[in-house]
Amino acid sequence: MNTSLLKEIPGFFKKHYTLSLLTRIKTGGMAQFYAQVNTLKELKQTITFSKENDLPFYLLGNGSNVLINDAEFKGVTIRLGAGFKSFSFDYRKNKILAGAGVPLMRLGSKIAEHGHEGYSYMGVIPGTVGGAVTMNAGINDNAKIQNHFLSALILDPETLKEEEFPLEEMDFGYRKSGIKNSNKIIIESNFFLPEKIDQPTKKASKALKQLILLRCSKQPQNSRTFGSTFKNPKDSSHSAGWLLEKSGMKEVKSGGAMISRENANWIINLGNATSSDIKNLIETGQKRVFEEFGISLEREVIFLPEDLLGK
Repeated sequence: MNTSLLKEIPGFFKKHYTLSLLTRIKTGGMAQFYAQVNTLKELKQTITFSKENDLPFYLLGNGSNVLINDAEFKGVTIRLGAGFKSFSFDYRKNKILAGAGVPLMRLGSKIAEHGHEGYSYMGVIPGTVGGAVTMNAGINDNAKIQNHFLSALILDPETLKEEEFPLEEMDFGYRKSGIKNSNKIIIESNFFLPEKIDQPTKKASKALKQLILLRCSKQPQNSRTFGSTFKNPKDSSHSAGWLLEKSGMKEVKSGGAMISRENANWIINLGNATSSDIKNLIETGQKRVFEEFGISLEREVIFLPEDLLGK
C-alpha cells in the first residue's frame, strides 16, 4: 500500500514497527502502523484514521497471551499508553478504578499491600486490566476477575461513544466475556473492595508471595512464554497440561520453540523461534490429544490478527 495515498497520518504513529518487541513470547512480524495512544482522544483519532483509510486495527495489551503472525500486518496495531495506566482506591464507595492499560500484576501487588485478601491471583497474571477483564482471567473458580468486577467503561469503535457495562451485562464465562469476540475496547474498570481495615496486616502480601513461589515451582522460568496455551477442557476431569503430557508433548521442539519440561501446556521460545514454529507446536498438541483422547483442546492463546479480523 502506498502510504502517500492515505489520509493524514497522525504524528504519534510509527511505521513498520517490530511487534515481537511487544509480546512476552518475542515473536511476530511488523506492523504497517503502530500507535501508542495516551488519551481517549488519541484512541478515537486512531480508530477514525483506520476507518477512513479502510485499514483493519486491533488493540494489543501486554502481549502476554497473543501469537502475532510472522507476516507484516497491513493495518494499525494499537497499544494503550500512560494515560490508561493509573488506578485509585475509593474507600467511600468500596471500589478501585483501574485504567485498561494497568499491568494486572502491579494492581494485584498494590491491593495486597493495602491489606486486602483474595486478590493475590491478580499479582501472578502477566496481562493488563483490559485484557484480564476481556478474558475473565484467573487461576481457578475462586480466584478470577468476575468475582471482584463491578463495571467497565467501554468504547464502541463504530460510534466512538463510551458506555458503562455492569457485571450483569458482561456475560462472563470460563476465560471469556461477552466482549471477547467483539470489537469493543475497555477503557477502565471498577473492582469491588471490602471496607478498609484500620491497621492492615501482612496476610495479603504473604499470601501473594506464597502463590508466586508455588507457581514458580511448577512453571518454567523462561520469560519468553505465554503461560497456559490451552484452556482446560470442560469434557474431561484432566487438565490440558496432563492431556498434553500423556500425549507425549513434553520437550517436543519445532524450530526455536519447545514444549516446556515443567508443564506441557506451556510453550517457550528458546531464543530464535518464529510464530510459525509456535503455531506448529500448538497444532501438533491439538492433533495428538484428539487422537489419544478424542478431546479438542481450545486455545487460550489468541492468534493475531487472524482471530480478531475473523470477527
